[in-house]
Amino acid sequence: MKNIKTVLAGQPNCGKSTIFNLVSGIEQHIANYPGVTVDKKTGFFKYEEYKVQMVDLPGTYSFSSYSLEERVAKEFILNENPDIIINVVDASNLKRNLYLTFQLLEMGLPVVIVLNMIDVASRRGIKIDSKKISLMLGCPVVEASGAKGIGSEEIMKTIINLHENKTNFEEFKINYEELESFILDIENEIKNSTSYLSKRWLAIKALEGDSTVIEYLKKDFLKIEEKLEKDNQLFETKYNKNIITFLATFRYDSAEIIYQKNVIEENKNKETLTDKADKIILNRFLALPILFALMFLVYEISIVYGYKLTDYTWPILASIKNFVIDIMPNANFTDVPMITDFAIWMVNSANALLNYIPIFFILFALIAIMEDVGYMPRMAFILDRVFRKFGLHGQSTLPLVLGGAMVGGCAVPAVMSTKGIADERARMATILTVPYMNCLAKVPFYTLLLGAFFKPDMALMMFYISTITIFSALIVAKILTSTVLRNRETAPFVMELPPYHLPTLKGVIIRSSQRVWLYIKKVVTIVLAVAIVLFALLQFPGLTEESKTKFEKMSNDALVNFDSKIKDSIYYEHINSKEKVSELLNYYDNYRTKKMANSSSSVDEKFKKENALYYKLIRPLKDVEAKKINIALRELSNDRKSILREIKNEKVENSLLGMAGRSIEPLTQFAGFDWKINVAFLSSFAARESAVATLGSLYENNKADNLRAEEAMALNSGYTPLHATAIIIFMLLTPPCIATMIVVKMQTNSFKWMLFAIFFPVTLGILIASIVFTLGNIYTLSGFEAMSYYYFIVLAITLVLGLYPNKSINWKGGLNNS
Repeated sequence: MKNIKTVLAGQPNCGKSTIFNLVSGIEQHIANYPGVTVDKKTGFFKYEEYKVQMVDLPGTYSFSSYSLEERVAKEFILNENPDIIINVVDASNLKRNLYLTFQLLEMGLPVVIVLNMIDVASRRGIKIDSKKISLMLGCPVVEASGAKGIGSEEIMKTIINLHENKTNFEEFKINYEELESFILDIENEIKNSTSYLSKRWLAIKALEGDSTVIEYLKKDFLKIEEKLEKDNQLFETKYNKNIITFLATFRYDSAEIIYQKNVIEENKNKETLTDKADKIILNRFLALPILFALMFLVYEISIVYGYKLTDYTWPILASIKNFVIDIMPNANFTDVPMITDFAIWMVNSANALLNYIPIFFILFALIAIMEDVGYMPRMAFILDRVFRKFGLHGQSTLPLVLGGAMVGGCAVPAVMSTKGIADERARMATILTVPYMNCLAKVPFYTLLLGAFFKPDMALMMFYISTITIFSALIVAKILTSTVLRNRETAPFVMELPPYHLPTLKGVIIRSSQRVWLYIKKVVTIVLAVAIVLFALLQFPGLTEESKTKFEKMSNDALVNFDSKIKDSIYYEHINSKEKVSELLNYYDNYRTKKMANSSSSVDEKFKKENALYYKLIRPLKDVEAKKINIALRELSNDRKSILREIKNEKVENSLLGMAGRSIEPLTQFAGFDWKINVAFLSSFAARESAVATLGSLYENNKADNLRAEEAMALNSGYTPLHATAIIIFMLLTPPCIATMIVVKMQTNSFKWMLFAIFFPVTLGILIASIVFTLGNIYTLSGFEAMSYYYFIVLAITLVLGLYPNKSINWKGGLNNS
């Protein structure tokens, strides 16, 4: 079996992922950057006698920019030694895509050009002579449509054929005329390089000032930078030309030649459907209302209707919890084995998060549809008009969307993606405002609180939550860019809007499934790992001897009371010890839970078969003696629940984590937060989902039941909707997990900015949550009313600040008088 390693490269919106799925049928995300994809289990898929590995690189417009996407793609090619590059090209926008094609051809590796969306090009009257392009460029060209399932077999055959005939491969060269002697000079300088890539390509990229390639060459050629600087200066002095512009002109001219000789546009001057749609969607007056209407629709469908689907999924999760409880050692009245406590804690932690999978699936599917249709780039275009007023940039849209502007992102790749923002002031402002977005980890927390306290207003509350984060980010960005960032450099925003496409059901399902699977993996790994640590922190140092004595007395009193009521019963001899009473009580509680979940006679038959005597006592019918025991048993069950709740509260309150939560109560009490909420927030800094897992476990009973986490919280927490509003506001304004803060430090190269990114939002969150909670109590506002007032006040502040242009000094230099 022969192995072939291939990489897919192409511009954003060229449909690389559809080609990847078309050929391999698999797609999994590598954690270090969203967009790099590979099957990490096998790494390969089979075709005839070959095993072909395919890696989908991030989309990039060229290899001459300095964005994160370009760097990731380039570093992979430099270090991973692929055999073949598959260049996926948007056939309906060929000229623009060919600029990257020429850069890929120069790398010295065999290239396959895949003209994707050929059906779209044909529908628009664009005729492409792919055979002639293949002859002119000296590489195979395949027509395909990932969405329509066209071209997979031909792509595979072409890859194998090219691999088998790679000995006939001749290095691709563009004649750069005046620059040729300089290229040769650098080639000679690096002739001993061990790189498998073309020395000519490395020389060209180095002359172009490509930092990735220069860093790569510096490992073996320490003085390469000095040589490059001299050659650059000599070229500019001799020809009065900039090398970067010079190279770009040649590549664009080459792309123009290919386009003119091989492409015919029959409808060149006709208005397309995209043009007609954009007149409405990008209309200066309608664009923002349409955007907000779409966002509300997304939340109405995913949150409201998705939550209704949990009525069907929750019983499955509850049955898993009940199964775990059934196989764990039973409690001896109020003495619950540690292993049982731990198992229930872990199941509750997982269930509190897994319950929202239907919501996430719908949410991710809707976002995938907007991506496929081509609305996401238009969102950047629409928001650029707004962002500029607040010191941000159209390029800030991608980080904000990745971070969760549409809900369901992750702040780590979002902060990383700010690397490509050329505007330094906007880049710093974006880094510091991305943490305000609703990352995927925050969504279960909001859903928990909305399900517990705001069921009738879930969609509108989620709309408030999702949009107010953007307003908050804009306000903070305005403040920062008008003060501490006012002297940073700025740059214009340029982007290309792709044509609209119809999404495919298969593509939408695959991408939404992948994102849900990533969420599940995070729950199983990171969140449950944090749950183990939290369980330990909540168990120690445990109850004091005084408390143990107190609870033991309460337990004995309850048992003595029960014993006194049944002592004269004919069944007394069967339940005349603590162990026997505990066994009956566990049987009784278990029966009640199972019966609530399933009212069929099968439950009765099972329990009757398990223990006929106990069944008679919990279902006494006309047996007077059994009824007497049943009444006493019901009272004992309530006593046990009360004692267990007190034991749990005291144990958690006096635990290491509980003490930490209580220590900050003086700061958070004005926002209505008790130590339990503080514990949840403290745990969330390791992983945001842990807040839900912690609350779900703290407020759920350790008994088998069908009670959801949100129902348990509403029932057992003592919070009101106003408390919930203050809690939501604090979560909206606080920074995300520790991992994000580390990335902020990496991107800003400053501990100062990292500390600012942590403490400023936390301070702001506590302050505003306290104001809202205090005023809500004074004016007796409901939670929904308080959130509505807060929302419209923030909106008004945003609009007012947007009216004032950024007037900042964006120059420096002159005579230094110091």
